[in-house]
Amino acid sequence: MRILITEEALETGAGHWPSYIGDLAGKFREMGDTVDVLAHRDASPETLSRVGGTPWYSRNCWRDSRSQGKVGGLLHNWYFYRETLKFLKHHPPYDRVLALTMRMQHLLAFAALVRSRLIPSSTRFVLLFVQGFGQYVGPGQATIFPENFSSKLARAAFRAMAPAVRSGRVILAGETAGMCDELQRFTGLPATLFPHPVEEEKLKSEIGREPETKNKEQGTRNQEPGTKNQEPLLTITCPGYARHEKGSDLLHDAILEVIDQPWAKRLRFVMQWPEPFDLPDGSSMSPDERLVNHPRVEFLNQSLDPLAYAALLERSDLVILPYRSESYHQRLSRVAIEAAGKGIPLIYSVHTWTQEVVDLVGGGVPICDESVESVVKALRDALDCYPSLKLAAVNGAAEVAVFHKAESFRTHFT
Repeated sequence: MRILITEEALETGAGHWPSYIGDLAGKFREMGDTVDVLAHRDASPETLSRVGGTPWYSRNCWRDSRSQGKVGGLLHNWYFYRETLKFLKHHPPYDRVLALTMRMQHLLAFAALVRSRLIPSSTRFVLLFVQGFGQYVGPGQATIFPENFSSKLARAAFRAMAPAVRSGRVILAGETAGMCDELQRFTGLPATLFPHPVEEEKLKSEIGREPETKNKEQGTRNQEPGTKNQEPLLTITCPGYARHEKGSDLLHDAILEVIDQPWAKRLRFVMQWPEPFDLPDGSSMSPDERLVNHPRVEFLNQSLDPLAYAALLERSDLVILPYRSESYHQRLSRVAIEAAGKGIPLIYSVHTWTQEVVDLVGGGVPICDESVESVVKALRDALDCYPSLKLAAVNGAAEVAVFHKAESFRTHFT
């Protein structure tokens, strides 16, 4: 099969694109497919090497101010259409064209490409949406669709593509059930739930390597510093940079509240916090010195390369994701997939996409609302029922890992 992946965001090497698309393209090639990847024309050599890409697109709508707003969005669609069509015209026909981070800046372009007589009717398109068209209302409530310029333009594009979607030539896809529901409600067309492939790193001798931390002295993994013959410590990690949208402030304050309470003596916490982050009131937040200097709290102050990140997961007994639903009600968390696929129990916020992973695994501890008190309760509940949580996570890991693989992704469009 000949596959073309279009991704202008492959430029600096930042973000999830190089690893995500690199993993997909590599696995497809291993399965015998011919895969071309169109990247930004200024893409770094490392990025091009990672994905096996071709420098091509002149604009990156994630970074380019010229591609924002009404006029900028329309112009970006025109550039994207013209540049993609130019590549397709000068290469043998592709069986599949994959657009894996669809935005409004691409929608009109693909509506035109699908209808172009210059592209063979045998070419099928997979349009994966990570951003929807709805407006967040509140926890657990369906999004609504405001009648504005963007939504009217989007509806027109979907109407133009509707025959191709119904015939199967175009697949509208989402990585979460919430996104698929939103697509279907907005377009009146079918949407398909796709996996988010996560390939396990080959750790070799790197497994167990401790990343450098701001705390100079840490206890062993198995017991609290200065004690003997006590129950093992449970390491609770929160991978990914600390951010307000990720509920890092809630977790920080919950740790501060419980860390010296008798029932929490068995808990050790690791947060990735390389820099202060902004709060809604305009202030910034850094870790409290009482936690920075605590022997059972660890702050990772640098970016983690893939092996160091995998080593962090390897020493995690629990992964906590106190995400805020406004940002994550239908937004996928790669961390949740990676942890669940390794049999690590999750502590998660209800009304976020992470609950889909927990439902698949069959075990997890909910954070019932976005408050410090709820995080504290979830921590205590996780400690009280850890053996059964771990058993459920281990038993469900294979199902998560199998679904979120490149092979499973490929079966969804063949």
